[in-house]
Amino acid sequence: MNKRLLAISVALLLLAIMSSAINAQVSQEVVDLFEERTFQYTGGKYQDADINYRLLVPETIRPGRKYPLVVHLHGIGEAGSDNRVSLLFLDLILPVMTSPKRQDFFMLVTQCPADTPWWDFRSTKDGSLDVLVAAIEHVTATNPVDTRRITATGLSSGGWGVWELILRYPDMFAGVVPTSCGVPQQLQRMTALNKTRIWHINNKGDIDPTSILMAKQIINRTGGSMALTETDAPGHNAWIPAMVDYNAIQWMLAQKRGSWFSPPPGVIVHNNPRPLLLAFVFYIVPIAIIVYLLWGRLCEWIPIVFQSIKGWCSRF
Repeated sequence: MNKRLLAISVALLLLAIMSSAINAQVSQEVVDLFEERTFQYTGGKYQDADINYRLLVPETIRPGRKYPLVVHLHGIGEAGSDNRVSLLFLDLILPVMTSPKRQDFFMLVTQCPADTPWWDFRSTKDGSLDVLVAAIEHVTATNPVDTRRITATGLSSGGWGVWELILRYPDMFAGVVPTSCGVPQQLQRMTALNKTRIWHINNKGDIDPTSILMAKQIINRTGGSMALTETDAPGHNAWIPAMVDYNAIQWMLAQKRGSWFSPPPGVIVHNNPRPLLLAFVFYIVPIAIIVYLLWGRLCEWIPIVFQSIKGWCSRF
C-alpha cells in the first residue's frame, strides 16, 4: 500500500470515527421527531438539486389553523451530508417538543455541505443561506405556517447566519436568537431592526468585547427591538443556557410580526428604555384621557362611595 493510499484510508477512518462520535450525541428521540424531507432547488449553483432537510411537524394539525415556524441554524461542526448531525443539541428543547402541554409548531433544520461548512454570509448567490431561504419558502407554501410567526436561532456559525438572514430579509422574521457569535458591522446601518425583535445571547468572555460593546450601542439606539444577555456559563456554546436557563424557544414562539410587546423572559443584562415609553403611551395616556372625560361623574361618585363606606364602618 503506497503512502498516499494509506493517508487517505487513515483520513477516512478518522472521519468515520468523528462522525460516529457526533452521531452518538444526537438523541434518537430527536431524530425520530424530525421528518426527513426533500425539495427541488432551482438556483444556479444547485440547479434542479434535491435538497434534504429535517422538519418537526405539529402533533395535531387542525383544519384552518396555522402554526409558528422556528428555523434552526447549526454550528460549523455539524456540516456535512448526514443531516442527522444537524440536529445536535436539539435534545435540549425536547420538553418543548414533547410535553403534554406543548405548543404545536414547525421547526426547520437544513445543513451546510462539508466543503462549505459555514452559513455563507460572504456569498450573495447560492450559498447555504440561499438554499435555507428556499427551504423556508417551500415549507411555508406546503404547510399551514403562520408567516407572521417565523423565527430563527443559531449557534456560532449559525448565529452569524441568523444576523445575515435579518440583514437580507428584514420583513421575514418576527424574532431571532443568535448565540455564541459577534455582531456584524452592517447592523449599525440597519434600519429594519425595529421590525425584528432580537435576543442576542453569549457566554461572558467568549466573544470579542468590542463586538459586545457595539451590540450595547445598537441597543441604546434602537430601543426595545433588541436585548443582550451575557450568561455565566463557560465555553462557546451559549445555545445551551439560552434554551435551558432562559427558555428562549418559548420566547420565540411568542413572537408575532406587528404585535406590540413580547419581552424576553429571564434576566436581561441590558434593559431598553423604549418599552417604558411605549407603556406610557399605550397605558398611562389612555387612562388619563378616560379620567379626564369622566371627571364630572367621578366627582359625583366619590362622595357617594365615601359615605357608603363610612356608613358601613359605623355599624361596627
